[in-house]
This record gives sequence, C-alpha cells and structure tokens, in this order.
Amino acid sequence: MPAEKDGQHQAKLKRYTTAMDMGKPDKVPIRLNPSEFVAKHVGLSPQEIYYELDKNMGSVNKFLKDFDIDAILSPPSLWWASMHDAVGAVYYRFAGRQLEENRQFQYVEGEYMEANDYDDFIADPTKWILNNFLPRIHEEFAEPGSYRANIALIKGAIGFMLNNGAMQQGGASWAQEFGVTSAISGIGKAPFDTLGDTLRGLTGVMLDMRKQPDKVTAAMDMLISHNAYFAMATAGGDTVLPAFFPLHRGSYPFLNPKQWDTFYWPSLKAVIEELWNQGKRVLFYAEGNWTPYLEKIAELPDKSIVFHVDTTDMAKAKEILGGRFCLSGNVPNTLMAYGKPEEVSEYCKRLIDEYAQDGGFIMDTGGVMQMDVKAENMEALIEATRKYGVY
Repeated sequence: MPAEKDGQHQAKLKRYTTAMDMGKPDKVPIRLNPSEFVAKHVGLSPQEIYYELDKNMGSVNKFLKDFDIDAILSPPSLWWASMHDAVGAVYYRFAGRQLEENRQFQYVEGEYMEANDYDDFIADPTKWILNNFLPRIHEEFAEPGSYRANIALIKGAIGFMLNNGAMQQGGASWAQEFGVTSAISGIGKAPFDTLGDTLRGLTGVMLDMRKQPDKVTAAMDMLISHNAYFAMATAGGDTVLPAFFPLHRGSYPFLNPKQWDTFYWPSLKAVIEELWNQGKRVLFYAEGNWTPYLEKIAELPDKSIVFHVDTTDMAKAKEILGGRFCLSGNVPNTLMAYGKPEEVSEYCKRLIDEYAQDGGFIMDTGGVMQMDVKAENMEALIEATRKYGVY
C-alpha cells in the first residue's frame, strides 16, 4: 500500500475506533451502509449488481471515489444471486430471475422449521439443519444424499468461497485505494432472531411463545454459544472492529415488554457478554424503535456495543446510554430520500451539536440505504459532518 494511502487508512481507522471507545477523535467519523444505492449511483440495474460480481465491486469503488467516508458497512455483494441460485434457494427473489431487472431483492419468509422440530433441533442442530432445514429452503437439496444434493453442496460451498474472496479483495483494495476501513469484522444475530427470522418466521415464533414457551427458551439457550462462536469465526478472530448484529424482532412493538424480557433479551445479552469477554465489541444495529428497552441495554458492560439508532428516541438513547456506549446513526432514510440537501445538512449539524460534543458518536443513516437515496443528500451529509464535526 502506498505510504500516503496507508497513512490515510490508519487515520480513518483511528478516527473510527477512537469514537467507538468513547473518545474524541480529530473529527466525527462517517460510517455508511450504501447497499443498493451504489447501483443507482453508477447507473446499473439491481440485476447487474446481483449477478455480476465485478460490476458489484466496481460500483463500490465508484461510490468510495465520489464520497469521502471513513468506514463502509455492507456493499451489496452479500446478495450475489448466483450463489443462492446455485442451490435453488426459495427464500430470496432476485431481479432478472423472479423479479423485473430494476427491483430490489425480496426475502420470502416462511416456517422453514416446523413447530414439532424443536426437540431434534435442540438435540443436534447441525444434523437437523443438514437433514431437514437445507432440503426445505433449497430445491437442489430436496433429496439429501442424492447426486443432485451432493453437487449442490459443492456448488454452494464454491459460491460462498468466491463471494467471500471477492469481499476480502474488495476490503483490501478499498483500504489501499481510498484509505477507507471496513466498519465491521464478523456477523452475528440475536438467538431469537435466528429462530424468528430464518427458521420459524414471525408467525411461527409468535405462536410458539404461547404454545410451547419452554421449547423456545431452550432453543435460545442452545444458540448462545453458537452465535458467539459464529461471530468470532466470521471475524477471523479480529477484535479491532465490531461484529455486525442486525437486530430485527427486538424492535418495539414486535414483542411486548414482558415477551422481550423473557425471550429476546437474556440470550442476546449473554451472546454480547461472551463476545466482550473475548475482547469483541458488537455493532448493535437496532433497526426500528428500541426506546422502551434502553434501560435493559444499559446493563451491558461499558463499551461492549456501539448502539446504532434508527427510530429510537435519540435524546433518550443519549440520556441512558451516553458516556458508556458509542452512539451512531439517526439520520432518517426518509430524509435522505425525499428531503432537500439543506435539510440533511441542518439535521446532521443538530446531531453533532447535541450528541457528539463529548465524543463517542458516529455519523450514519438510520437504516440501510436504499436506491431512493439522493446523491446530493449523501453529499450534504458528508459535507456537514466534515464542516461541523471537528473537535
């Protein structure tokens, strides 16, 4: 890496990590999650970035060339459609296959784990996944042990390796060419989200909490060590950057406070504490509104999370979590899509004035950016942060 770019990368990384450690860096760091916006920015269709990895990575290069940010969270290569098509995935629909070329992908939720599967899942989750789950969510695995299923395992593994390799190369090139750091290393989920997103689905898990609550709790307990291990394994043991935890069903009012206290929080708290014992921080990506649960979240060890604010009450988050946990986000996606640049600038200035003065703040949008974000509003966010966010 050229000395100039290496110095830029180290400066951005230090800015980012200092904020996460509740310190005052030289300026407020900017972390963004551009996702499919990069396709719009370079004039590509979703079909092109979903199916062509070179265009996918190239669109991120163009984004980073045009926008001065410190850390990038998640380019859209995670949705490389060919990898999912190779195994006949039934849980995604992609542009150019089931959808028209300019539509963003769709997740098809279903009860891929049945209500009577709990005992087998808890007893031996790996065996259950191989024999029951994979055949239900992948058409190519419909007959476990068959020639077609074995070939699908090979295709899926190769696709996963190709995708991860492209991501690793992309991260290295973004640091080398633009000085930008990756925002995360590793990924994990709340145990309840593992069950309620991918396995039982929202309808299934809601019924289970009433009909077989002990089975739900036992599944959560079993998933604690697994989810912590997965986060560290996907991070390659790195403890500098946080593990990304996109949190879904914990947002109010998916669960009422009693359900949240009983089913959601204990296992998520245990995963975060287990990771923190290993020196690994979590990017607590709190999608939606988590205001009613801030007091419980404050039970976590100091600095063990970066609390990302979407629609959570920012003032309450600062009051209850400020001084102990770095805060990030809160620039509304609706503002980025439908607002004017001057409105975005004013909003960012207010965030800095009210929540960033003591350090421990990272500028970001409230949620993952979609294709409706305006480039001029992106520029306004960055310019305002660079102008007003100097310590």
